[in-house]
Amino acid sequence: MKRVCIFVDGENLRHAIIDLFQGIFDQIDYLPKNAQWGKFYDWLAKQTSPNVERVTTYWYVIQHLDCFPYKFPDSTVYPDKLRNLLSKHKPYKKLLDQTPQANLQPEMERIVSELRERESKMQDRFRGWMTIQNGIATHHEGIEFRRAGAIRYNLFDKSLGSEKAVDVKLAVDLIVLHDIYDIAVIVSGDQDYVPAVQVIKDYGKRVINVVFKMKNGTILPRGAWRLNLTTDTVLEVEYNQFKNYLQLP
Repeated sequence: MKRVCIFVDGENLRHAIIDLFQGIFDQIDYLPKNAQWGKFYDWLAKQTSPNVERVTTYWYVIQHLDCFPYKFPDSTVYPDKLRNLLSKHKPYKKLLDQTPQANLQPEMERIVSELRERESKMQDRFRGWMTIQNGIATHHEGIEFRRAGAIRYNLFDKSLGSEKAVDVKLAVDLIVLHDIYDIAVIVSGDQDYVPAVQVIKDYGKRVINVVFKMKNGTILPRGAWRLNLTTDTVLEVEYNQFKNYLQLP
């Protein structure tokens, strides 16, 4: 019986779902609510080789949400510093430049209040993501969320940056945990995993990368070709097949 361990790059998977199912999946939900994750990962494992068992699925997600700016100078003590900070955002700079001096401090305080409210809502949303992850781990056998690193949220333009350190954690675990599996399945298109894949192949492990097909049959342009070339096999997941596991309409 071959042992299969699945390593999932969480943000890469989530964005793949968003790209694949535009108009069907609302990304405000973070992940599809009724997805059959356990069955999906069992199916992936069975595609790798006859007579296999899925040991576990390690699903890598961010641990912290870092907001920018992370603090605001006191408007009464450091008004110039606060204005310089807020002016990093062009719409705010234009607004403050047009504000009469007498109204400048109240206007900056209003903006700071607006940004802090935005931060609070995003932190609530982030905690909601963690609640969803915990629910998946509880209700689907053999799934463990592993948290590492952080992602930055820009309060000015409400944009999320790239995750940091999650890929490092996945790559390290891929090597450190090599004794618990015979076959490693990577659900990601990140070519940063190439060095780790080369190491575990030297241990005699078989490595498979997962890519997703779009509705028209072409490969979703999120898979890194260098990673696909380095792994032993590329497992293609059909659009309708994945859609069924996600229980999308």
